[in-house]
Amino acid sequence: MNTDISVDGLKRAISYFYLVAYAPPEEISALKKTSKPLRQALAKQARMTMTKYFAEVTPEVCHRIVAFHQHSRHPDAEMVQKLTAKAKRADSNPEKAGAYQEVMSEIAALPQRAKPDNRLHRKKGCRFCATPCQYGYFTLVSEPHFDLLQKMLEAEVQKPKEAQDVVQVAWNFAASHLVKTQVSRNYIATRAHLGNLAYCLLMLAMAKSRFALPEKQITAFQAANQRAIQP
Repeated sequence: MNTDISVDGLKRAISYFYLVAYAPPEEISALKKTSKPLRQALAKQARMTMTKYFAEVTPEVCHRIVAFHQHSRHPDAEMVQKLTAKAKRADSNPEKAGAYQEVMSEIAALPQRAKPDNRLHRKKGCRFCATPCQYGYFTLVSEPHFDLLQKMLEAEVQKPKEAQDVVQVAWNFAASHLVKTQVSRNYIATRAHLGNLAYCLLMLAMAKSRFALPEKQITAFQAANQRAIQP
């Protein structure tokens, strides 16, 4: 990897490519526009133009994404090349965004992470994830502010029980995280991706806190979460 690309810059670039994976293809131009400050900042940090920066960083991003999903430091070279080819133009138009998202879904289904026993936080609820594992790596590299989630949950439990909506709290936190990640006032993601990301963030928060909800509560939350995803 080019030494001008910092570790922080690489993490933020990985996050950007996950944002492209979560966006409705027809909204890819809007995502590219709203994320321009992020992409400019990454290029400036590395003292490059945006074009040169993404030409340099994209192969490394794709290598690391495939490495995570194959749970290996030496991922399959053909798979990395396949993803890189799609990623290079993924944010250029809806058709190319869709093609990139198809490969990302294919990679997410690899058994090294997708099988229940191989999931990131399998003992903290990941075995109940509806679409493993499209969110785990993103949640790790994008560094969510879980203090905010804790405050949001604490405020929610102060409400009368009939007025509490923990699913909505998790969705609001996921939306706020996307806004922070793409440096804009609005998030751009499909309803399904937002809901499943919310679940993943909650599971990661639990893992970091070393607190595990009873399985009955996790499955009840996930069932309500999946109902909320439906249009």
